Amino acid sequence: MKNKVVILVISIVLVLIILSTTTYALFFRKDKLENTESYTSGILDIVIENDEEGLGDTLNLANSLPITDEEGKKSTPYRFKITNKGNISYTFDLLLNNTTSSNAISNNYIKIMIDNNEPVLLSDLTDNIIASDLTLNPSQSKIINVRIWLDINTPNTEIGKNFSAKIVSNGVGSEPSLDSSGANAPKLVDNMIPVMYNGSNWVKADSTNTNATYKWYDYTNKQWANAVLVSSTNRNTYVNANVGTVIPESDVLAYYVWIPRYKYKVWNINKVIGTDSYNAQTTGIDITFEQGTTSTGDINCNNYSFASVSSSTRSETCSGTNGQYYTHPAFTFGDIELTGIWVGKFEISAPTDSSCYTNQSYANCETADLEPRTKPNVKSWRYNFVDSFEGAIQNMQSSGNEYGLSTDTSKVDSHMLKNMEWGAVAYLTHSDYGRCNGSSCEEVTINSNSSYTTGGGNYVSNVAQSSTGNIYGIYDLSGGAWEYVMGNMSKSAGSYVYNLNYGDGIFKYSASTAKYIDTYAYGTSYKDQTAYNRARLGDATGEVVVSSGTAWNNDYAYFVYSSYPWFRRGGLYYNGSFAGVFFFNTSDGDSGNYYSARAALLAL
Repeated sequence: MKNKVVILVISIVLVLIILSTTTYALFFRKDKLENTESYTSGILDIVIENDEEGLGDTLNLANSLPITDEEGKKSTPYRFKITNKGNISYTFDLLLNNTTSSNAISNNYIKIMIDNNEPVLLSDLTDNIIASDLTLNPSQSKIINVRIWLDINTPNTEIGKNFSAKIVSNGVGSEPSLDSSGANAPKLVDNMIPVMYNGSNWVKADSTNTNATYKWYDYTNKQWANAVLVSSTNRNTYVNANVGTVIPESDVLAYYVWIPRYKYKVWNINKVIGTDSYNAQTTGIDITFEQGTTSTGDINCNNYSFASVSSSTRSETCSGTNGQYYTHPAFTFGDIELTGIWVGKFEISAPTDSSCYTNQSYANCETADLEPRTKPNVKSWRYNFVDSFEGAIQNMQSSGNEYGLSTDTSKVDSHMLKNMEWGAVAYLTHSDYGRCNGSSCEEVTINSNSSYTTGGGNYVSNVAQSSTGNIYGIYDLSGGAWEYVMGNMSKSAGSYVYNLNYGDGIFKYSASTAKYIDTYAYGTSYKDQTAYNRARLGDATGEVVVSSGTAWNNDYAYFVYSSYPWFRRGGLYYNGSFAGVFFFNTSDGDSGNYYSARAALLAL
């Protein structure tokens, strides 16, 4: 049998031909067959669809006058349809190719807006890239809307000058991915190894996702991408090993699962108790994966007030209506847009039971100095303060760390799961990509193991406890230990004041650390409309409440209040039907027998 092996990617845009309102990008991949060399080519077709308005194929600003951002956001967009007309996949960036011939307007005064993202100056773009990490399989299409205008602060010396540009692509051709869902390909960090389960063992998966035998992911068929961090003993061996190489569990320090960037169809934009505009609870949340880091949702939630609210007012102001789509906010990290997030497959555990639980004393657990594990069939790490959990997980990328993670936080970021990130996992779980089938949904089964054993003690058999109903999902989302998340209510009304309450003071809230925590307005009630009005869209709290104190699937729905400023999620092993992915309750942040946490990892 002849095996095709990709040995070289030539690709990128070799030729640009402008014909009428179409840009063609030709891309290639060189293959080597047994005793044969061949070239495979593709065509990316970029067409402006709304040229009936006379916009032409070029972005123009000739004879334009300065306008405000609000006016610019309402201007007529260039509507580009991008289609892969080739027979191989294409992963690419979109760039502005400046074609201005003379008397050019300075990039310091030209604003550009892609879809519903915030407008930016051309001078702030990196390498003229307006959208990055897009992937189209053969015959797939994508629409992007581009608005461009002169900034309101443009000086008179720039008026009357010219600007023109075309949209071009820059990327690589490859075999079509075995996943047809449109999800972003997982983004690995250094020393992270893609894995798949072969029925007996976790083995190294094909990172290109083109080898069916070692398929890495297939979200259409509920196979979420998994990856591992391993000990230094055999790390280089596994990193350089062939696909199919067994990765023994004894070498694994942490398992992660990829949550690709998506938008979801909103059913309860105002977080009103009992609202479900399209039966999302019963039939599943309508989710569409987004390409690259582009936000294509119709709804924006840009304002959150920390002033007091009532039963008729809300902390968050969102544009749009039920039935429109919202790009899930978990995929925005500070000012960085993400293609997806890695989430710990299990609750965290200590390196060994004896390193934390010794002689019935739990003092060794109350620390940020232990190296967390994310592994199955071990006792979850409990008896720790919420901020110490955060410190321990951030320390996973400290100098000399055992995980092989970079210490450069501009490239990699390890942190404790935030409340909004829990929401992203919960919504994907409650969709056709998780536990739903288009007409009904199954609830994630509770981990009722009273010893707090991750994965329920035998995760290979306990797949009903997984977010996908198979081994590729996330475990311990229902039951096990209560999970602290980084979601905190203000100490007072008016503006956000970090409310540690109990803890070691390891996490310091500031402008630079705000991205690690989801913040909420102060309140004194916890299970009425006033309490849920303090929720945020996407965090799987206020949107999923069916009655006072009860969320979807009969899960507890108690919002943070008064002296209980921290969220806990998932429920406890003995909470029965009240536990689940939509369970949310309050805590004081103290250490205790019932509390654990979960790690997240970002490739920036």
